[in-house]
This record gives sequence, C-alpha cells and structure tokens, in this order.
Amino acid sequence: MNENKEEINPKSYFESAIKLAKDVEQQAQKKFNLLASLRILSFIGMVAIVWFAFGSYQWESVIALLILVTLFLVLMRYQQRARIKRDFQRNIQTINNDEIGRLNLKFSRTENGTEFQDKNHPYTTDLDIFGDFSIFKLLNRTRTSAGAEKLAKWLKYPAPLEEVLMRQETAKELSQDTPWRQNWEAVALLHQKANQNIGALRVWAKGTLAPDLKSALIWRYFPIVTGLVAILIIAGILPVWTLIFSLVWHLVLLRRYLATVQNLAQTSTDLGKTLLSYADLLELVETAPFKSRWWHNRLDTAKNSSLQMRRLGTIFDRLDFRNNPYFSILIGIPTMWDLQCIAGLEAWKLKNQDQLDGWLEVIADSEAMLSIGGFQYANPQYVVPEITWDNHLEIEANELGHPLIGNHNKITNNFKMSDIGTTILITGSNMSGKSTFLRTLGLNIILAQTGAVVCAKKLNCAPMRVFSSMRTQDSLEESTSSFYAELKRLKQLLEYAGEANKLPVFYLLDEILKGTNSADRHKGAEALIKQLHHKNASGLVSTHDLELGEWGVEKSFVQNYHFKSDVINGQLDFDYKLQTGICKSFNASELMRMMGIEIER
Repeated sequence: MNENKEEINPKSYFESAIKLAKDVEQQAQKKFNLLASLRILSFIGMVAIVWFAFGSYQWESVIALLILVTLFLVLMRYQQRARIKRDFQRNIQTINNDEIGRLNLKFSRTENGTEFQDKNHPYTTDLDIFGDFSIFKLLNRTRTSAGAEKLAKWLKYPAPLEEVLMRQETAKELSQDTPWRQNWEAVALLHQKANQNIGALRVWAKGTLAPDLKSALIWRYFPIVTGLVAILIIAGILPVWTLIFSLVWHLVLLRRYLATVQNLAQTSTDLGKTLLSYADLLELVETAPFKSRWWHNRLDTAKNSSLQMRRLGTIFDRLDFRNNPYFSILIGIPTMWDLQCIAGLEAWKLKNQDQLDGWLEVIADSEAMLSIGGFQYANPQYVVPEITWDNHLEIEANELGHPLIGNHNKITNNFKMSDIGTTILITGSNMSGKSTFLRTLGLNIILAQTGAVVCAKKLNCAPMRVFSSMRTQDSLEESTSSFYAELKRLKQLLEYAGEANKLPVFYLLDEILKGTNSADRHKGAEALIKQLHHKNASGLVSTHDLELGEWGVEKSFVQNYHFKSDVINGQLDFDYKLQTGICKSFNASELMRMMGIEIER
C-alpha cells in the first residue's frame, strides 16, 4: 500500500490508522478471551477425567485425556496468536499517536540521544541535535539501541555525496510505504528485548573456546551411551550401579564446562529473545519491496540472515532453560544440555561469525533509514535538497525555516552564499532572530547531508563541514571561564578549517567574543574574520558590534545583513526577516524599561 503525499494528509492517515487498529484490537481481544475460556474448560475437563478415573485403567479415559491435552495445547497456540495480533494493533496505535504528537512537536518517547552527545563535536551541542527538544527526537523512529546509535552517527557525521544521494532515493521509497514502516516498529515493540544492547553478542562472536574444551565437546554424544545403559538395566542385563556411574560421569563433564557456561549465561541473559526479535526484523528486510540501490546493497548482506539469526537465538534461549532447577535435574544432567548448547553455539560461530556484524549493521541502517523516510512522509511540505559536488561552498535557500518551530509560529527566510573566504555579519537587537537563523541554517544543512528532507521550499548546497560556536559556557571542573571556553572553541575552528584536503567549513558564530570588553571584542573579531578569510571556510557571525559591521562594509570578503525590531505602541515588534545592511534599531534600553529599570531618554 503506497500513499501519495499530495493525496493523503499525514494526520488524517495517522488518525484513520488508530481507528482501524482499535477495531482490529477489539476483535483480537474477544477471540483471546474466548480461547482463554475454552482453555479453562479443557483444563477442568482434564482434571475431572483424572479425578473420576483415578485408580482405574480405562482406555476411554486415556483417549479422552489425550484429546483434551491436545485441545489444550492447540487452544494455547491459537490464543498466543490472538495475543500477538492484539498487541501488534496496540503497538500500531502507540506509533500513530506518537506520529500525531510529532506533528505538533510534542514527543511522547523518552529517548533523546544525549548519550551520543560530545561537547567537543563541531556542532551537536549548539544546533540541538540531541536533547529533550531536538532533531534526534523529531526523526527518531528506531526501536533498537543499534538503530538509535546509527541514526545519531548519521546526524553527527554527514555522509559522502554518493551515499547521501542513495539515501534520498531510499527515503522517498520508504516515505511512500507507511504500512511497512509502521509494521517494522510494531514488530520490534512486540519484543521487549529488541532494544537490548547486544554488545555481549559481539564479544562472544569474536571470542574463542579453549582448545581443550573445544576438543572435549565430542563427549556431548555420551548421553547416547547412558541411554543404552538404561535400556540394558531395564532388560535385566546390567546392574543399576552402571547407570549411576554413567550419570556421575555426566556431572564430571558438565562441571568442566561450568565456568564457561556461567560466564556465557551472565553476559547473555535473555539474549536469545533479543536475537529472535532481530530475526523477525531481518526477515522484514529480506522481504521488503524496495528497489533502490541503497536497499539492494543491504539485501545482499542480509541474505539468509533471518534464518541464521533465529537459529542462534533459539540456542541462546535454550541455554537459559538451565536456570530452572527441575529442568536441570530431569533433563539438563541426563542430556548434558549445557554441552549441547555450547556445541551448537560453536558450530554457529564457525559458520556465521564473519557475517554477524554485517547483519547487525543492516538492522541499524534500516532503522535509521526508516526514521528518515518517516520524517519525510510526516512533512510533505518539506523539500528534498539538491546537493551537488562543488569545490566551493555554495548555499541557496528559499523559504528556509526552523524544523523545531511549529508552523503557526514559523518565519521563513531566503538566503544565498557562495565562494570560500566570505563572512556574513548579522547585526540586530536582542530577540530579533539572529541565533535562531544561524541554527536554522545549520540544522537544515545537517538534515540535507544526512539524506533527509529539509524545512524549505528550495535548498541547493555543496557538501561541507558545519562548525558552530554558540553556547560556550564556563566549566568549574576545568576551571575555565566562558570567555576562555569560547577562545578554545575558536581555536578549534581555525584548526578545523586549516585541515588539508578536506571539505570547506561552514561556520556559525553567535555573539562573537561576548565575554570581553567592547574594544577587545572588536579587535579580536576583526582579526578572526581576517584569518578565516584565508582558510578553507565561509560562514556567519552574529554580533551587537555596529563598528564591526561598519568595518565589514570596507571589506570585499564581508557582507552585512541584519534583523530589525520596532517599538509600536510601547510594545516590541519583530518580523524575523533577514535584510541587507547593518541594523539601525536596537531594543536593549526599551527592554530594560519594560522590566522596570528607569533609563533617561
């Protein structure tokens, strides 16, 4: 089922999907309740037969009991299917309610990506990439820890141009198949363990079993001998002590592997259920209807992966059976269960360990791409940016807006910049929109280089490296002032822009050198802009320093823009529109008067 974004309103689709899922959930719940009642009746029937037939041996009773046991098991299986169908429909409702919330920039999910934050990263802190109100929360539709980590990586490290173009192609396909995307999320949510970090699995896959233990795995066939001994004892050929001796030998062998099994069990508790859920997701990858180059590259890697992942999950799941003492005594010791599981794991590792990382990457990649496709569907008014290779830094945007500002409050601007060594100075009064505009530019360029749609009517740009200095703070831990922190950040920028054979740097500097006096601020800003002029970089600098703007008028590599504010009937009025030239109106005095600070006019 595909949707055309021009024919279907996302909110309408989400609302209708919730309604349909509620109807199907109610039907599944009724079936679940009916099957539960029938199971209770069949169980009562089994108890009744055992009670009335106790002490007597009648074939009719035995047959009736077997029929009821079979019926009980069949009903249990169908009830489990009804439960899965019911829970799946509940998940669909959760997903669509989450989507409706996103449309209003209200996020129901708690994951905010702050674990991926890096204070020394070129831009993530300043541009709200991670956090409770961030681009990560706006995009994130992943349901596994690996998928969330991959999405964060895409946002932190823009891809090469060819990869971006392939992602755009795939995101378009995914945006047109909302049922498939939501099916993925609903399936992942069926398994509570799907979000479990599987670092332990990677460690196990790269590890090796001690040679002496590996060679001794041949003893896993010894239970066959024990079984033959038991038969011969029943036939009266061997004495009972031979069976006792055989079982003691089981214990000796199992004890030899005890440390290995305990270590494996401690680091992989419930890993089997995680792998079984991953197998379901890989099966969705293998059967996906998409035709893009990006997707086919993942299909080649994922071939037969779901079958092998399910086998591995089953073995790990069986290993957890040993935690049941009754199972250990009645089955674990006689069959040497631990050895059977270890042998199975080693055989799987020998065959598949080189492919495991690739399969896990496919899941992570698919979830990150699903997030981008879902973001594109939910925002049909956004545009796919045109990114073309160019040795110069080129940006051209029409009606560019901030993706984290609601449509009813959003003000858009046009912007154009080209060539290396150019600095755009933006002056303006407090709250006029300078910082927001810098973030608007930075965020949309990051989205573009991730492969996502952007909040604009048009955006053309060349590949670039974004760098920002907007939220430098003092640090008690490092004994640094906010001014010194900003200087360290600017030093990082100069080093970043001075790297040879790298993409141009697009810098965004807000209220430059605000932590020092006006004279030093002016001199320092001039010196920095001059130095950046000779680097492989261009960018924007916001400032309250009008003298810096006047200085820029005389420089061919500096352009002046501003945001203005007006006082109308004693109230500040902002239009948040970028305009050429230096700002002529400032509002600090008016703001102070509004706060009760009397200033002579």
